[in-house]
Formats: sequence, structure tokens, C-alpha cells
Amino acid sequence: MSAITKRLPLDHAAAAEGRRLAADPNIVSVGFGLKFVGGKPTMEVALHYYVREKLAADDAIEQRGSEKVPPQVEGYKTDVLLWKIARANACPDSKRPTAERGSRREDPLVGGTSTAILGGFSNILFHYGTLGGICFDAGNGAAMAISNAHVWGSDLGTEAIQPFPPVSDYVGGAIEWLACGGPLSHLFTWTAPSALTGVLTGAAAAAWVAAAASDAEDPNRWGQRVSPIPAAGVKTTRERIQLVAKLPRIPFPGRHWSSKAMWDYTRDTTAGSNNVMTDEARSNEHVLVGKRVFTDRNVYSPGDTVGICAQLWTLAGERDPERFVVAHSFPIRDPGRVIQRVLRQGAACARLDRALDEGRQSICIHGFPHQVAGVAAVNFPLIAAPFVVIGEDSSELLDPGPNNPSGVSALRLPKRLLAIACPPSTHVDLSLFHRGAAVRVRAISANGAAVDQAVTPPDPDVAHRLRLTGPEIIRIELDGRDGDGFLAEICVDKRMIGVEKWKGVSTYYGGSFPLPRNEPDGKWAVVVISQSLDNTPTNGDPIAAARKLGGIVDSANVSETGECACEILFDATFDVAAPILL
Repeated sequence: MSAITKRLPLDHAAAAEGRRLAADPNIVSVGFGLKFVGGKPTMEVALHYYVREKLAADDAIEQRGSEKVPPQVEGYKTDVLLWKIARANACPDSKRPTAERGSRREDPLVGGTSTAILGGFSNILFHYGTLGGICFDAGNGAAMAISNAHVWGSDLGTEAIQPFPPVSDYVGGAIEWLACGGPLSHLFTWTAPSALTGVLTGAAAAAWVAAAASDAEDPNRWGQRVSPIPAAGVKTTRERIQLVAKLPRIPFPGRHWSSKAMWDYTRDTTAGSNNVMTDEARSNEHVLVGKRVFTDRNVYSPGDTVGICAQLWTLAGERDPERFVVAHSFPIRDPGRVIQRVLRQGAACARLDRALDEGRQSICIHGFPHQVAGVAAVNFPLIAAPFVVIGEDSSELLDPGPNNPSGVSALRLPKRLLAIACPPSTHVDLSLFHRGAAVRVRAISANGAAVDQAVTPPDPDVAHRLRLTGPEIIRIELDGRDGDGFLAEICVDKRMIGVEKWKGVSTYYGGSFPLPRNEPDGKWAVVVISQSLDNTPTNGDPIAAARKLGGIVDSANVSETGECACEILFDATFDVAAPILL
């Protein structure tokens, strides 16, 4: 009875052969794959020996100082394959693999350019990132592309595009309009079964993965840095990484949050294994101070050219504040019809901004409407376009009279923190009064930071005016829990501000597109998405390059307005109206 010999797994056999032949002058590496016969793959696995030069004669192999590859190793057939750089001219010096990626069409495609995967409603932003490079099918020579799973996902059969993604699915999916008419077109809401499903999960995935696994230093390089260095003569055979990261409640891109992450790194060597582990909160580093978007006019005729400007505020001290910025414009009645334009840096938008600023007007609500005529009670959410008073409870209105110094129907502040969603703004003016306990207010930016705060004077039964200023204010929080407080008026505008107080610096981007000549009347919206750029120079420091992530969204385009309610922020709106012929 013969003994049964258990052979090594295929990948282990390849690794063992690779280590054994590491010093061979002709054998470059050992891998595994399908056995080739006559240049065509078969359905049988084999060990692949990649050689610098195929040598048929034994004496030629011996003269080269190499070792002859036997027909079988560890019970597996072998293949000797010529090692070569496929299409060495595919990435010439004139085509840098990093830097100005994504802002233009690359032909031929080279590694480092911005790409996206077309797919379902949840794919936008998540599948938006860098092409790693071009490779070739060993069976038929067909060109293929390679990237990371967090860029393109794991679904088969999807299509990749370059340089930037369409967002028709992004804005054209299951949306529920807050149907109150008027200028509420600044906001719209998704119908989602929970706050972590559908597009919200997809849109947040890249930012969460970057924070948990990549920013500042990735787990592999961290492990190499902090683990013991192998002694002379000891070879590293494998590196293993285990990563466990806690998902923040809703990790929106472009917002301040942190993720608790555990990194476990093991280095296997010929002398044994070394292990190190760390467990700490890792912050989302991809956050703008804010943005401000405007068009060169408020009303256009069909066939006119729409000019779009975006003022991005990045943190002062950033080595490279440049971003890849795309404006997505669409008619609100038909959000699937999207026109995209890459916005480019330029001084024209700064000049236009100064010219337009003096004529910019505030959007105001003077008093709050009764939900039912003659009834003081109101239920939240209370919609007073374009503002949404957030909540799931109720309050009441106080009509003009002896106890109301404002002269309008004022909203009694509930015995909790009251939040009001507003269009992206730089200034907020409030009119409040109270019965003796001051009301505290603060402004929240789209990135989640509190950018300004104020307190009413102590005088009771007097209408007090407060002003809040800051970059991209999208929510106002009012705290009147210490006594009876009332809100009578709120106004917002998007006039110019300096952002030095918030440690920001300004960069303008601009672009344009023509409206169709047969475009019907209606309101359009503009959503601007900003991504980080990898401007690492070619042949630069690989450690620095590894710490510079391109393609991560750092603009805040989503706002949480309730337990399971989220809104996409429209950065700007404009109207299309055909001229009236008399």
C-alpha cells in the first residue's frame, strides 16, 4: 500500500519557488495561473516561471548561471514565460501618471487619470477614482485596466468612463419633493428606508475607507515603520493586514467625523513572525472649509450660455489647494437630464463676483404661516420655503398683539434645540424676542462645523436682531429651553465674505454651457462636487505619494435633516424663461 503525499497549495508552492530562486540571474519571479500550450491557455493550472530570456539548451542555461525549470514541481506542471514590459511607450514622459489627471480626456489612457463606473443609483461618488494602469489579458492580448475595489467596486460587466462621471442616477433616483411650491427648489429629499442605505452608503464609502485605511499613512507602511526590522539575512516572506473599522453613523463626504479603526499588521519572515496592532479614532481629512456657487445671471433665455462660478475655501497651509471640480446642472422637472462641466481655475469669476455682490438680495421669511387657518398649533417639520423647521413634535404660533413685539406671527421655540435648514448661505439674520431668558443661536456649516454663534440681549419683550456669518451655512440651531423664546423672522444671503477667521483660503473655478434653443421654461439647479487631486510629481518620494490620495470627495453635498431624512444641497439655482414677444 503506497503512502499518500499531500502537496503544497498552488500559491504556497509558487511562493516557495520564488524564495528559492530569488538570486537566480535569469528567473525574475514565480507565479501561478493556467498552463499555456502553443501560446493558448488550457484549463489546467501551472506554476509560471518568468525569465528574462528563454534559453532552450542546457549549456546556455548553465552559462547564464541559471537553473533549469523541471516539467513538474510539487506535482504541478510548469510554464516558462518570457518576462517583458508590455507596451513600454504606453506612458511616455509627456503623459505624467499623476498631477493633471481627470480634467481632460486621456488618449491613450495612462495610469493616474480620473475614472468612474457607470451603474446603479448607489454608485455615484463611490466608484469615482484613479485608474491604476493598463494591463493585458495573457490569453488573448486584449487591453485591460486595473484599479482598486473601492474605486470600481466588485460588480462584473459595468462600464468605466473617463474623465468624470455622470450624475443622472445621482439626482434622478427615488426623490421626494417637499411639495410646498415657491422657492423650495433649493432642497430635495431622498426616500430611503434608513439613513445608511442606497446612495448614502455609496456616496460615503470612499471617504470612510480613506479615513479608516489610507489617510496620512496606510496600514502596510505603518506596520513596516513600527514593527521590528528583520535582522541581516532574514527575508520577509509575507505581510498580512487585518483592518476593523467602525462605521460612523452617517459618514457623509466633506464632513467632520472620525472612525474608530483597528489595524493589525503581521510580518512573516524566515526567522518567524512579528505582530503590531493599533486601535484609535481616525478623522476624515477630506473636508473643505466651504464653497459658494453662483451663476452670472438669475434668468436665461433658451439658447443662452450659462456661466457657473464656484468659490472653494480650502484650509490655509495646504501645500496644494487645487481641486478637481465638476458642476452638474439639470432642470428640476427633469433631474435625469444632466449637463456636466469641469470648472477650471481663473480670475474671471472673482471679478464677476465683486460686480454682482452689491446687487445680491436676501431671502427672508417675515413671520410663520399657520398650517390651519385660525389654529395656533403647528406640527414639525414646518415648511416655510425655502426654510424647513426640523422636528417630529409640535409648537405654536403667537399672532401679533400686545405680547408680541415683532408685529408678525412668531414661532414659539420648543423645549429642545430647534434646527432650521436653509439654502447654503454666508449670512443669517434673525429676529427674536423672549420673556426673560436669553436665546442662544449658532450657525452650522455644510461640513458639520459650528462657524458662528450669538446670544440675545437680556431685555425681555423686545425684538432683538442677531447676525450669524460663516462659510456655507446650511443649518441654524436655536436654544430657548431656559424660558419662553420666539422666532419672528429669518433672512439669508450668499454675499461675499472673508474666510480668514475660519482658516480658509479662496480659489475660484469657472465654466459654462449652452442651453438648448428649445429649452422649456423652468427652474434649474446646480450641484458642485469637489475632489482631491494627486499632484505628486513623477519619480517623487513614494512615501509622500502614498499619503496623498486623489479622487476623494471633499465637498459637502448632503445634509442630515432628521433621523432618516437627508437632503442634497443645491448650490445654486437659476430660471429659464423665453422672452415675451409683444
